Order: sequence, then C-alpha cells, then structure tokens
Amino acid sequence: MEIPDTNKKIAQRISSYKSKMNREKRDHGHINDDAGKRYVLFALHFLLDDIKKSQSYFDWYESEFSDDIGEPVQKLCWALSLHKMGQDEKAKHKLADLMLSNLYFIPKLLGRDIKEYGIRHTTNYEEAEYFFDTPPQVLNNITDEDKGWMKNHYDSFEFRRIRKRYIEIFTELSNEEDRGKRRKLLDESYGLLKTLH
Repeated sequence: MEIPDTNKKIAQRISSYKSKMNREKRDHGHINDDAGKRYVLFALHFLLDDIKKSQSYFDWYESEFSDDIGEPVQKLCWALSLHKMGQDEKAKHKLADLMLSNLYFIPKLLGRDIKEYGIRHTTNYEEAEYFFDTPPQVLNNITDEDKGWMKNHYDSFEFRRIRKRYIEIFTELSNEEDRGKRRKLLDESYGLLKTLH
C-alpha cells in the first residue's frame, strides 16, 4: 500500500479513489474493487485526520459494502479514527473485530512477543506476517495514547474472553469433520462480537 507523503497529496488520492469508485457504480451499477481502494481509503483518512470527511467516508462505505469482511489495516485505522471522534462503543467493537480478524496484529503493534496458534488460516489477512503490510506512515501516526487505549481493551476481561473462545473454536474446527458441528462452531464464532458490552 503506497501512501502519499503530504496532506495535499493524500487529499488528492482520496478524491481520485472516490471518483473512480463512484464512476464505476454509475457506469456498471456496482463497484468491483479488486485493487482494495476501499481499504486504502481508511488509512488515507486516518492520516489526513479530518473527522467530518472520515465520518462521511465510513457512512458511504457501510452503505456500499454492507457485507464486506474488511481487512486488518482498515479495521485498525477505522477503530483509531472512531476513538479520536469519541465514538467509544463503535471504536471498541472495531478494535475487537481487528483482534479476531488477525490474532497477532494487536500484540505485534504493542511490541509483544506472540507465538503462532495451531489453527488453519483461510486468508493471508489472518496470518502473523500480515502485520508487516501496515504502511509505516500509519504506524508512525499511532500515538502512545492510542496504544494505551488499545492495550486497555486488549487486556480487558471482555476481550480476553472472546479471544479465548475464538481460539478454542478454530482449534476444534481443525479436527472436526462433521458438517453440522462445523456449521454450529462457525456460527458461534461469527456471533462473538455481538457478546461485547
């Protein structure tokens, strides 16, 4: 993910990406974003730090990509942006979503050693090495306060509970052949974020 080096260039890139996606929607009736511009825009908005424009983009993204699973760097930038906006419940939920989408991402961001879990990953987004795809500009823009906020949630009972159960579920899935039992376990994993208070 290549990030421009000035706010002016970041704003221009945001405008260009949005225009391309809107044109595609107008011309074809849908957006086929194979290049992942919709994810890069979260990092660009995070770096630009314009709350109104960020919120407008988040709303647009949720209406256009309501069933999108997302990717870790996007979720990181989204969570931190919401935190800066004072939307604490939404920010906490996005941070938990990041945690479950890549079990290694937050510990690596906090400088912790973490061993890989013996569970199968279905996409490269879930792998430990994916953390290193985070643009340096994003990492450099994360404050100590941001890290403290992430640490407090990551180490909280709530986050530890859903993380533990998520790992248990995917460990069970590694050895489970029965389709009905697999479906039940997967359904439970999808519902873990809903148990956050």
